Amino acid sequence: MVNSKLLLLILGWVNVVAALLLFQAFSGLMAICMGIVLKKDYQAPTHGLVLIVIGILSTVIGWLLNHFYM
Repeated sequence: MVNSKLLLLILGWVNVVAALLLFQAFSGLMAICMGIVLKKDYQAPTHGLVLIVIGILSTVIGWLLNHFYM
């Protein structure tokens, strides 16, 4: 059985990749929310902060890629 911290990390990174390619607003927001939950509830400040920052960056980069190339 996978613990919930690892599950949040995996789903957060999947949402980061999805924010680059598919649903920028929804997936980016989900990645940011999972980072906040990891940081506050699961006492994983490093993983949470990295997920928040990368979630924001992937959302912005995804919007730019969508605007210029698609």
